[in-house]
Amino acid sequence: MSVVFRTLIGAVFGFFCAFALSPAIAALHSDGSNFASVSTIVIVAIMAALGYFAPTVRRAFGRGFLLLGLCFFALPFSAMLLSGRAASEVVAQASADGQAAAVLGAGAAGLAVTGIATFIGLIAGAIFVILGLVLALGGRREVIVVTR
Repeated sequence: MSVVFRTLIGAVFGFFCAFALSPAIAALHSDGSNFASVSTIVIVAIMAALGYFAPTVRRAFGRGFLLLGLCFFALPFSAMLLSGRAASEVVAQASADGQAAAVLGAGAAGLAVTGIATFIGLIAGAIFVILGLVLALGGRREVIVVTR
Protein backbone atom coordinates (compact mmCIF):
# COMPACT_ATOMS: atom_id res chain seq x y z
CA MET A 1 0.00 0.00 0.00
CA SER A 2 2.89 2.33 0.76
CA VAL A 3 4.33 1.79 -2.72
CA VAL A 4 1.07 2.86 -4.35
CA PHE A 5 0.84 5.93 -2.12
CA ARG A 6 4.45 6.96 -2.88
CA THR A 7 3.86 6.50 -6.60
CA LEU A 8 0.67 8.56 -6.40
CA ILE A 9 2.56 11.31 -4.56
CA GLY A 10 5.16 11.33 -7.34
CA ALA A 11 2.48 11.48 -10.04
CA VAL A 12 0.72 14.42 -8.37
CA PHE A 13 4.01 16.29 -8.10
CA GLY A 14 4.60 15.39 -11.75
CA PHE A 15 1.39 17.19 -12.75
CA PHE A 16 2.48 20.23 -10.74
CA CYS A 17 5.91 20.16 -12.40
CA ALA A 18 4.30 19.93 -15.84
CA PHE A 19 2.11 22.90 -14.89
CA ALA A 20 5.18 24.92 -13.87
CA LEU A 21 6.91 24.02 -17.14
CA SER A 22 3.81 24.61 -19.28
CA PRO A 23 5.08 27.90 -20.81
CA ALA A 24 8.14 26.10 -22.18
CA ILE A 25 6.01 23.21 -23.38
CA ALA A 26 3.68 25.66 -25.14
CA ALA A 27 6.62 27.52 -26.70
CA LEU A 28 8.10 24.31 -28.12
CA HIS A 29 4.74 22.99 -29.34
CA SER A 30 4.18 23.09 -33.09
CA ASP A 31 0.94 22.65 -34.99
CA GLY A 32 -0.04 19.11 -35.79
CA SER A 33 2.06 17.47 -33.10
CA ASN A 34 1.09 16.14 -29.71
CA PHE A 35 4.32 17.30 -28.03
CA ALA A 36 2.47 18.86 -25.10
CA SER A 37 0.62 15.71 -24.11
CA VAL A 38 3.64 13.45 -24.58
CA SER A 39 5.95 15.74 -22.60
CA THR A 40 3.40 16.00 -19.78
CA ILE A 41 3.09 12.21 -19.63
CA VAL A 42 6.89 11.86 -19.59
CA ILE A 43 7.23 14.37 -16.74
CA VAL A 44 4.50 12.63 -14.71
CA ALA A 45 6.07 9.20 -15.37
CA ILE A 46 9.52 10.36 -14.25
CA MET A 47 8.12 11.87 -11.07
CA ALA A 48 6.03 8.76 -10.38
CA ALA A 49 9.16 6.63 -10.78
CA LEU A 50 11.03 8.86 -8.32
CA GLY A 51 8.17 8.44 -5.86
CA TYR A 52 8.11 4.69 -6.42
CA PHE A 53 11.82 4.31 -5.65
CA ALA A 54 11.71 6.56 -2.58
CA PRO A 55 12.36 4.57 0.61
CA THR A 56 9.68 6.37 2.67
CA VAL A 57 6.67 8.59 2.13
CA ARG A 58 8.60 11.48 3.68
CA ARG A 59 11.40 11.06 1.13
CA ALA A 60 8.84 10.86 -1.69
CA PHE A 61 7.42 14.22 -0.60
CA GLY A 62 10.94 15.59 -0.29
CA ARG A 63 11.91 14.52 -3.80
CA GLY A 64 8.66 15.91 -5.17
CA PHE A 65 9.14 19.29 -3.50
CA LEU A 66 12.77 19.44 -4.63
CA LEU A 67 11.93 18.89 -8.27
CA LEU A 68 8.90 21.15 -8.09
CA GLY A 69 11.18 23.88 -6.73
CA LEU A 70 13.61 23.34 -9.60
CA CYS A 71 10.75 23.57 -12.08
CA PHE A 72 9.66 26.85 -10.50
CA PHE A 73 13.25 28.11 -10.74
CA ALA A 74 13.02 27.34 -14.48
CA LEU A 75 9.77 29.32 -14.80
CA PRO A 76 11.50 32.57 -15.93
CA PHE A 77 13.28 30.73 -18.73
CA SER A 78 10.08 29.07 -19.90
CA ALA A 79 8.26 32.41 -19.80
CA MET A 80 11.10 33.89 -21.84
CA LEU A 81 10.71 31.11 -24.41
CA LEU A 82 6.97 31.65 -24.65
CA SER A 83 7.18 35.43 -24.87
CA GLY A 84 9.89 35.14 -27.53
CA ARG A 85 7.74 32.85 -29.62
CA ALA A 86 4.71 35.11 -29.19
CA ALA A 87 6.79 38.17 -30.14
CA SER A 88 8.06 36.38 -33.22
CA GLU A 89 4.55 35.55 -34.35
CA VAL A 90 3.28 39.10 -33.65
CA VAL A 91 6.10 40.68 -35.66
CA ALA A 92 5.55 38.23 -38.51
CA GLN A 93 1.83 39.13 -38.64
CA ALA A 94 2.38 42.91 -38.49
CA SER A 95 2.22 45.02 -41.60
CA ALA A 96 5.26 46.96 -42.80
CA ASP A 97 3.90 50.25 -41.38
CA GLY A 98 3.22 48.93 -37.89
CA GLN A 99 6.15 46.58 -37.56
CA ALA A 100 8.20 48.91 -35.34
CA ALA A 101 5.29 49.36 -32.94
CA ALA A 102 4.72 45.61 -32.93
CA VAL A 103 8.37 45.00 -32.01
CA LEU A 104 8.23 47.56 -29.18
CA GLY A 105 4.93 46.23 -27.84
CA ALA A 106 6.02 42.61 -28.03
CA GLY A 107 9.29 43.44 -26.29
CA ALA A 108 7.55 45.32 -23.48
CA ALA A 109 5.01 42.52 -23.01
CA GLY A 110 7.77 39.90 -23.02
CA LEU A 111 9.69 41.88 -20.43
CA ALA A 112 6.61 42.15 -18.20
CA VAL A 113 5.74 38.46 -18.47
CA THR A 114 9.32 37.37 -17.82
CA GLY A 115 9.59 39.75 -14.85
CA ILE A 116 6.43 38.46 -13.22
CA ALA A 117 7.50 34.86 -13.86
CA THR A 118 10.90 35.61 -12.32
CA PHE A 119 9.29 37.06 -9.20
CA ILE A 120 6.91 34.12 -8.78
CA GLY A 121 9.47 31.50 -9.80
CA LEU A 122 12.22 32.61 -7.45
CA ILE A 123 9.98 32.93 -4.39
CA ALA A 124 8.02 29.71 -4.95
CA GLY A 125 11.16 27.86 -6.05
CA ALA A 126 13.05 28.85 -2.90
CA ILE A 127 10.15 27.80 -0.68
CA PHE A 128 9.75 24.43 -2.39
CA VAL A 129 13.49 23.68 -2.47
CA ILE A 130 13.89 24.47 1.24
CA LEU A 131 10.84 22.38 2.07
CA GLY A 132 12.14 19.53 -0.09
CA LEU A 133 15.57 19.64 1.55
CA VAL A 134 14.03 19.50 5.01
CA LEU A 135 11.83 16.54 4.04
CA ALA A 136 14.42 14.63 2.02
CA LEU A 137 17.44 15.16 4.27
CA GLY A 138 15.90 15.81 7.65
CA GLY A 139 14.62 13.33 10.10
CA ARG A 140 15.41 11.75 13.40
CA ARG A 141 19.06 11.69 14.30
CA GLU A 142 20.27 9.79 17.30
CA VAL A 143 23.03 11.45 19.24
CA ILE A 144 24.78 9.53 21.99
CA VAL A 145 26.69 11.64 24.46
CA VAL A 146 29.47 9.80 26.18
CA THR A 147 30.89 11.35 29.34
CA ARG A 148 33.69 10.23 31.58
